[in-house]
Amino acid sequence: MGKRAKGLFWGGVAVFLFAAGIRFLTKLSDPGYAYSKNRDFIEHSDSYDVLFFGNSHMANGVFPMELWNDYGIVSYNLAGFGLPMPAIYWVMKNALDESEPALVIIDCYNLASEEKAGRKEMLHAQTDHLPLSFHKIQMINDLIEEPGERLEFIWNFAAYHDRWWDLDQADFEGKVNVQKGAEIAFDVVSPNKMAQRPEKTVEVDSVGVEYLRRMIEECQNRNIEVMLTYLPFPASEEDWEEALYVEDIAREYEVSYINFLDLSVVDLAVDCSDKNSHLNGSGGRKVTAYIGKYIDEHYNIADHRGEGAYAGWEEDYRQYTRYKLDVMAQTETLDKYLMMLADPAFGCCIYVDGDAGIWRQNEMYMPLVENIAGERTEKLSQAVTSGGDYFLMVDNKRRGLNENVDGKQFSIETSFGNVHYGMDEKGNRTLFLQDGETDYFLKTSQGNNVAVQIVVINSADGSIAGIKRFGSGLSVYTQGDS
Repeated sequence: MGKRAKGLFWGGVAVFLFAAGIRFLTKLSDPGYAYSKNRDFIEHSDSYDVLFFGNSHMANGVFPMELWNDYGIVSYNLAGFGLPMPAIYWVMKNALDESEPALVIIDCYNLASEEKAGRKEMLHAQTDHLPLSFHKIQMINDLIEEPGERLEFIWNFAAYHDRWWDLDQADFEGKVNVQKGAEIAFDVVSPNKMAQRPEKTVEVDSVGVEYLRRMIEECQNRNIEVMLTYLPFPASEEDWEEALYVEDIAREYEVSYINFLDLSVVDLAVDCSDKNSHLNGSGGRKVTAYIGKYIDEHYNIADHRGEGAYAGWEEDYRQYTRYKLDVMAQTETLDKYLMMLADPAFGCCIYVDGDAGIWRQNEMYMPLVENIAGERTEKLSQAVTSGGDYFLMVDNKRRGLNENVDGKQFSIETSFGNVHYGMDEKGNRTLFLQDGETDYFLKTSQGNNVAVQIVVINSADGSIAGIKRFGSGLSVYTQGDS
């Protein structure tokens, strides 16, 4: 090899190493949210039949893993927090370059907005993972008005180069979203009051409407079916006007539309994670169940359960369930814990000591327990009124329910084995599950202040998935508290 050839060779190696180094540093300094949220879509973009788009209402409101478990629907939630409709349009357009879904579902909240990009950090969180392409450059030029601000969206290192001192172990290990792009909200908050439904529709003329039309037309030009939604929340009068006008747009384009503001799918009293807008896990599961049933009845979307090519989804669902259980294990407030129990993935046994007076401490506890039981409770109000002890057993796999007031003994066969509830000779409430030997309730006669005792069962296999106890002050009870 001549000197010139050697020079060119080593020069090429140097350029390659430099480029690889820059790529590594860029990826390392990137907070990684966009990639972790959308990783499964990036790696398997050609396998999804249904894609969801929107902002945080959709991200918190529709759970693809629940759709898989109930209907075998293979879907991904590509909604992003704080995104106005023009940004959602570009997220969709880039996604459709990589995927050929049968159905696209778009939530139309904030349709009246005149914003195009929204907050920069929110746009980064939904677009940083996109490889540089013609459509990405188009997106940046369309959404970002200032030419000097476009570089950080083309080359992420320009935005994150100063994160060096913030790096931790997680930056080197990689981050994983096990929810197929969705993000369950685990708070439970009494929301603001919803405004009344207006008597007539008001036309909405905005940038958001313009880009919604572009989204529908883009999908129809690609022979992709479209469904529009307006997910539930404590809507203002202006929100109602948006939601009602979407009906006109849906009718114009002959696409389906579900206006959840007009439906009683959720109970806002227990299904909100904040006062103004977002659903928690309980609300999201109800919305997801409704949408799943609607898709099943109105669209020809395949059920992929049992197909070898989709065997990985079964393990994904197990990881998803473990994730929810991990969050429950770390939860230290009773209201959040009860909200998370309103989930068909779990059965439960709940004991409430009548002397603790928990129903007076928080008016949400009673509706949260009713939410777990699916509003089938008959004896709960009796216990609340009398101040008696209350026991609830929910078997979601068999859709079974058993209530007990004041400790009356019973034995019942469930999907997770025989459940025996009663009282020992010292007046302690007892709970025996499966083996008939282990008492899962602490003995209250020993002077502890246990107000609520809960045993969680995994509906999939009937195993004991968690035990949680709350003291009389309704903080998490630990052995030895008095």
